[in-house]
Amino acid sequence: MMEIFSSAAGVLTRQESIAPGCWIRLVVPSGEEIAAVSRTLGLDSAELMVLLDEEELPRIEQEERYTLVLVDTPYKQNEDDITSYQTIPAAFVILQDCLLTVSLRRNPVLDAFAAGKVKNFETGKPYRFLLQFLYANAGLFVKNLRLIDKKTLEIEKHLKRATKNEELFQVLNLSKSLVYITNSLKGNTGVLEKLTRLSAASDILSEADKDLLDDTVIENRQAFEMAQNYSATISSTMGTFASIISNNVNGIMKIFTFATVLLTVPMMIAGFFGMNVLVPFAGDAFSFWVIIIASLAVSSAAMGLVYRVFMR
Repeated sequence: MMEIFSSAAGVLTRQESIAPGCWIRLVVPSGEEIAAVSRTLGLDSAELMVLLDEEELPRIEQEERYTLVLVDTPYKQNEDDITSYQTIPAAFVILQDCLLTVSLRRNPVLDAFAAGKVKNFETGKPYRFLLQFLYANAGLFVKNLRLIDKKTLEIEKHLKRATKNEELFQVLNLSKSLVYITNSLKGNTGVLEKLTRLSAASDILSEADKDLLDDTVIENRQAFEMAQNYSATISSTMGTFASIISNNVNGIMKIFTFATVLLTVPMMIAGFFGMNVLVPFAGDAFSFWVIIIASLAVSSAAMGLVYRVFMR
């Protein structure tokens, strides 16, 4: 899908063709759309196709005709009633007279820009647009991290009542999500650091844009620290519940051992007296009760010993 936007006097409008000062948005573009944009802007279509790779890492590349900024953005995925949080790259190609964005999925932050919900947004100021996006993107990371933390607390409450595989899989899924988010935020931090150096070495940013960049760096750092803390917390939670499960298994094995001793002794005595040989009390009328009482006495003594050694 290709969309073209232009802003004038604070009003965002859709355009039919590429013009100076416009924003070209490509979302899961077709080969024809990429070829058309490449011809119009004088770009290499193969380089644009690379930007659709999910494994592309955040970076900044300065070429003679354009500047490429690639960052990771979060998105939420629901599969088999399990919510996971992952990241995908979003590319900004800043040219002299227009801005091109390329993404593999619809981006909620860019959707807000396209809907005209962002204040002081102008398509003719690509670097300010980029900084506004990065700030909102860091805020979206923070929002998703808080959702992960809330979901983790809910799962912990369920696991305290009963340990089920479903909850454990959810915790594992959240742990993987935190790994993706932490790595993405670390990559975005590198992009912001390089952008800070570029702004200090040139006049590409105004003073207001530099203040916005500082706020974005702080917001991204906060998201990165939150991701690290939540990741450490959920790892500790997984370790704690693993110990609880192991302790519960040991308790069950103790019960089985206790029951085994309880049943084994009477079975052994009954087996001995059931052999086809001469046994004591064979002619005694009360031999059955003597054997039963003796079996219970020996079983009680064995059970007491097992309880003192293993069950305490």
